[in-house]
Amino acid sequence: MSRAWGRAVYGFGHMHEDRAVKNGQGSGKAIRTAGWQVVLAAVVLVVGAGTTAWVARWQAGQEYVRVEREFQQAADKLFGRTLREIQLFMEVLDSIRQLHTLSDQVSAEAFEEIVRKGMIYQRRILGAYGFAQGIPHDMRTTYEQAGGAGHAIVRADDRGGFEAMTPAVGYYPLTYQTPPGGLGIPPGYDFASRPEGRAAIAAMAQTGVFALGGSPALNASGKPAGEYYMFAPIVYQRASGSGALGGELEGFAVGLFQPERILATARSDGVQGVLARLVSPRDAPPAEGPDGEWRFVREFSLANEEWRFVAEADRAYWAAARARVPRNIAVAGTAVSLALAALLLALAGRSRRVEELVRRRTAELAEANRRLQSVMEERRQLEDEVLRISGREKARIGRDLHDSLGQKLSGTMYLFGAYRQRLGTDDATAEEQAAQIAATLKEAVSQVRRIARGLAPVALTEDGLPDALRRLAEEAGALFQKNIEFYAEREGRPKDAGTAEHLYLIAQEAVNNAVKHGGATRIVLALDYDRAGGELTIEDNGHGFAADKPPDREGGSGLRIMRHRAEVFGGTLSVDSGPRGGVRVRCRFPAA
Repeated sequence: MSRAWGRAVYGFGHMHEDRAVKNGQGSGKAIRTAGWQVVLAAVVLVVGAGTTAWVARWQAGQEYVRVEREFQQAADKLFGRTLREIQLFMEVLDSIRQLHTLSDQVSAEAFEEIVRKGMIYQRRILGAYGFAQGIPHDMRTTYEQAGGAGHAIVRADDRGGFEAMTPAVGYYPLTYQTPPGGLGIPPGYDFASRPEGRAAIAAMAQTGVFALGGSPALNASGKPAGEYYMFAPIVYQRASGSGALGGELEGFAVGLFQPERILATARSDGVQGVLARLVSPRDAPPAEGPDGEWRFVREFSLANEEWRFVAEADRAYWAAARARVPRNIAVAGTAVSLALAALLLALAGRSRRVEELVRRRTAELAEANRRLQSVMEERRQLEDEVLRISGREKARIGRDLHDSLGQKLSGTMYLFGAYRQRLGTDDATAEEQAAQIAATLKEAVSQVRRIARGLAPVALTEDGLPDALRRLAEEAGALFQKNIEFYAEREGRPKDAGTAEHLYLIAQEAVNNAVKHGGATRIVLALDYDRAGGELTIEDNGHGFAADKPPDREGGSGLRIMRHRAEVFGGTLSVDSGPRGGVRVRCRFPAA
């Protein structure tokens, strides 16, 4: 019995020993697994940090080469744009020179009207321009008298003012400028009074090409340095005794060439990181060398001089651009290493639960989006139906006015005329009253017809839109007693008759808003086409928008209806303040 008891005790103890050994082995395995995860996470961090640092250094070298090449490309691009702006400036100044021949054929008032209405583009490019005329000394007195130009020939006194020009063989005074005072000098200023002006005039007389004069004279307008007068010669051809034609410099057109303005326009397309300037041969040469790393120099001809385009890199901009990619690599590499280490140390992933949550939320968003689209489609259909019903009702009222009231008024006017002829009275007072009644009836008939056409315009086609807009301008001008004009620029037509009708109604609504809400006295309608489509512009001189409200926040149902009409035919409508005040409505629409 004792032997059996011993065997039982031994077996029980051995069982507990085996269980303890297994537990110890399991704990050791778990510890070893956790240790390997920590070691692997550390290895990932070290290897990731080293690899990231090496890649960042290598990429930094590559970025230096790439960014320097991009600077050269940006500078070359800016140089090309600058040359195009200079060429445009000279071409516009040349067109002004050709305009001078018209000044001898029309009155001063007509010439001023041509400049004010027909030379808007030239003024936008040049800013200010004028004409100078050659005057011999023996004609100076006649020129300065009231019967002549009526102003004295003057020169700058280097004190910010002007004084009478000393006697000379000849003079080239400023005879006209627009806008007044835009060139920074008064009428009668002699461009030959300064050495650089005389040199430019001599160059024009010799070669017959453009020339650069001096900088604007210092005066009360405070013109900054670095601006130059550009002259476009006006040469009249005369036949010599041998029959050959010869040219004589009679004067020149004048424009104010502003290098900084040219560069600012060239930069407007978003060229960044390039510090550029135009260097005149009169300026002191820069201390740096010609062309090289982070520097771009090109020479070009400007009128009668050789100029230089000098561009240097904005070091701060390009340094930031150069460091951006290596910095991003370092940040991204470090983040990836940390993320991998965190993933290795994380024991419980919840991707399935997240996926289920995303799937459920996605389904909910899809359903909400479907309901929203359905509501928006119903609203759009309702708005379209409201517009159609409104159009039909307006057309019906217009037809009723025209066919019923208009016909009755017309019949009454003719009956009264016949009655008046049969009456045949010699009473002057009665005759005057009868004439007033006839005139009133005639005006009532015309007004009813105008109202009827406004409510139910004639059927529009895509080819008849300009005529309809021109008639709208005439009738609205007569109805509101305002100056309403219409201009058709380049030819084209809308894609269909429905688009033409919507455009007509948009113009009608814009004119009504300008008169009733904007207090406008002058409204201009313009229809133009380009490769992208057509554009309808309605611009007025009213009081515009409130200073504390942007244009998009202004307007009531009329503006919303105009926007909706534009959306119906696939166009866009924008409303903003005009360049000289008032409101400008622009509608882009598809063309045929």
